[in-house]
Amino acid sequence: MNQHRMKTTRIAIAVLLGALGAASAIPAYAETEVEALKRELAEQRALIEKLLAAQNTQKEAIEKIETRATQAPAQASAQAPAQAGSNVVSLPKGLSLYGTLDVNLANTNSGYGGKTTVGSGGMTASSIGLKGEKEVLSGVRAIGEVEIGIDLSTGVAGNGPNTNGINNTVVSSGGFLGNGNQLFSRQAYAGLASDTYGQITLGRQYTASYLAAAIDGTAFGPGFYGSSVTFLPIIGGMPTRVNNAIVYRSPSFSGFYAYATYTAGSENNVNETIVSGTSRVTDSSGSGWDLGLFYRSKTLTAALTAWDVYNASFAENETGLAKKKGWQAVVNYDFGPVKLYGNYVSGRITGGNYENITKTMSKADGWGLSLKVPFGNHSILAGYTRVDDKSLLNRDGSLVGIAYTYKLYDATWLYVNYGKQINNSNASYSLMNGGDLVGNVAKPGYNPSGVMMGLNTKF
Repeated sequence: MNQHRMKTTRIAIAVLLGALGAASAIPAYAETEVEALKRELAEQRALIEKLLAAQNTQKEAIEKIETRATQAPAQASAQAPAQAGSNVVSLPKGLSLYGTLDVNLANTNSGYGGKTTVGSGGMTASSIGLKGEKEVLSGVRAIGEVEIGIDLSTGVAGNGPNTNGINNTVVSSGGFLGNGNQLFSRQAYAGLASDTYGQITLGRQYTASYLAAAIDGTAFGPGFYGSSVTFLPIIGGMPTRVNNAIVYRSPSFSGFYAYATYTAGSENNVNETIVSGTSRVTDSSGSGWDLGLFYRSKTLTAALTAWDVYNASFAENETGLAKKKGWQAVVNYDFGPVKLYGNYVSGRITGGNYENITKTMSKADGWGLSLKVPFGNHSILAGYTRVDDKSLLNRDGSLVGIAYTYKLYDATWLYVNYGKQINNSNASYSLMNGGDLVGNVAKPGYNPSGVMMGLNTKF
């Protein structure tokens, strides 16, 4: 019995020891699996870190390539031809390049029969400009702009040719309008600007009177056959762009702002009359002022401008410099389906026996009415302008025009335009557009007309 009991006890102890041994093996097995998982995770982490390092290396290489391309665009363009649409030139921060390109095919008759020409200023004059600004003080920016007129039909830049064929010698009012060797014949100025105090700039600049007439006073803008801005500025010698000018533009107060110009003129430094070729000049030649008060709202624009500027020179038989004086009222209103434009100009050129010697209109009034009817990408423009010459010359004239434009793409238009200049028996005004040289009228009393179609794009 005792032996049997001892045997049973031994068996129980053996079973217990076996169970304990098995139990002691379980945590050892679990620990091995965890370690394996840890090793696998560590390997995966190392692989991810390796991939990230390779990605960073690749990114740094790309950034170096882009930096070299930005710093040396000329070298890059010399090594390989530029791809279409690529940005070959990188301008410094604050500088922007802009331009307008206009080409047209026109047929006009100035009394010598119909003539077909290729033009470069139908809807607007063609030009390229560079504009810049940078903050120099808190709230104060240095600004500047230079703009050159170009003729795509001849490749001429700057002031443009004096002639383009035998009979094309008259430059439209929106054209080059420079003289001598002016490269930047349209604009060239620099100054300071502040949102609080306005801006003041010095150089060759537009006057308020011309800006009001060209932008706010006509549906045609500064171009097209039939635009009042190609005709009305002859009244009182309205200044368009002036050299050696100081311009102040005030901030806008409830839609109102002022635009004031003073020009030192030719800046002759002698206090006497000097013979220059067939003309005479003084220290006051070309000097004077132009002032404009504007109001702009969502639907209404109005402006009142005036000017008082000496002529740049006077002829041998004149007794001195004549003065160009005048004023202008401009308004336009957007009714939605149609936008109406109107302007009135009155001016005179007096002094120095000007009228009798030059035989040029010295006193006149004029007005223009025009409209724009937009529908989708299409617009129809129409206008009528009248000049009443109140001098002894009695050279009255009227101008009519109609145009159709189609917005082909962003800032790109196709256009068709017809215009007719109507002269009385004493007048010989030419038919002008946005910037082309135009034909002189064959004789007083002839009514030139023309039609053109073209493309205008801005960038």
